[in-house]
Amino acid sequence: MNALEKDSLLTEAKMQIKALKKINEWKRLAIIVSTIGVAIAYAGIAGTPSYIFLGILGIFLTLAGAVLAVVTNLGLRNGRRNVEKMIHIIDEDRKHEL
Repeated sequence: MNALEKDSLLTEAKMQIKALKKINEWKRLAIIVSTIGVAIAYAGIAGTPSYIFLGILGIFLTLAGAVLAVVTNLGLRNGRRNVEKMIHIIDEDRKHEL
């Protein structure tokens, strides 16, 4: 692997690490939405029957937040594996140069 390819791969790994940090922020937001959904669902279900809409809204927010958290977590896991592969390729190439 020549120096240009190594630099390109290293730049790509850095960009993906930056993107993974953003995805992690989205995961945290999804967990927060899910937690708020649980609170709203509890308030709607435990309250008077006139608040049943809050219960339904809370359940929807909880499910939506949970699904988004799972999807973003999957993206994080796959992205980290990809970055590890890139770093492994760069490290292996450096070992062969020595």
